[in-house]
Amino acid sequence: MKTKLFLLKEKLYFSFFATLLLVTVANAQITTFPWTENFEDSSPTRASWTQIYEVNNMSWTFATSASTGSSGVTAYDGTKFANYPGTSHNFDKTKLVSPVLNLSGVTSPTVSFYYINPFWSPDQNWLRVFFRISATDPWVQIAEFHSNITAWTSTGNMGIPSNTYQIAIECETDYGYSTLVDAVVVTGSNLSVNDAEKSSKVSIKYYPNPADNVLNFESKEKISEISVYNNVGQKMMDYKVDSDKGQINVSALLRGTYLVRAKTDSGTNTFKMIKK
Repeated sequence: MKTKLFLLKEKLYFSFFATLLLVTVANAQITTFPWTENFEDSSPTRASWTQIYEVNNMSWTFATSASTGSSGVTAYDGTKFANYPGTSHNFDKTKLVSPVLNLSGVTSPTVSFYYINPFWSPDQNWLRVFFRISATDPWVQIAEFHSNITAWTSTGNMGIPSNTYQIAIECETDYGYSTLVDAVVVTGSNLSVNDAEKSSKVSIKYYPNPADNVLNFESKEKISEISVYNNVGQKMMDYKVDSDKGQINVSALLRGTYLVRAKTDSGTNTFKMIKK
């Protein structure tokens, strides 16, 4: 029979190693990119996400179905997704915070993810994206989504600084149906100003400019994709188009000047857009 002293030592050893594991997980760094988080039970990085309760204490969960609304919706990637319940009218606000990122070897990093944010008439949750450059620096908002989205929709690539320490996905509830997030990707790609100036003679009409929520486009030939870059060459959004006319949603962009790059079979076209 084990003595009390042996049992005490065994308990202390277990406590020490459990604490060590917790500290290791909590301080895990992402150093390989592109990095994808799909919130599966098997994800090696899901346990390193943390939560900051800005208002009240509603928690993000990792679920296979939404707490409210979105009946029948399954994960975009795998079987689980991040779910913000949205089950109150108290404007609960919580950030889901990524592991620490080490982007030192990445050029012009971007973050993107897929989301669903249905309104529960007439109420609509807010979904926001932030970054910070250290554990003590303030959060900086880079995008906000506040419209009725009922099927998985990409945010497009949103530029973040190369010294980003963490990103955060924040939801503020106004009793809309649950807000869902999946397939978070941090990667790097860039377009230099010089590259932008080497645009081909492809003729594309864009309007309105300045743009508010949408930017319309028309061309005499089919456009395969449209990308939006900030004024330092970071890709902010990326859209597959396959059409000679249509529109892209730019509502999530902050005010400023951007380069819109369209690709066709005969070349590329670059347009300077002002977001108001």
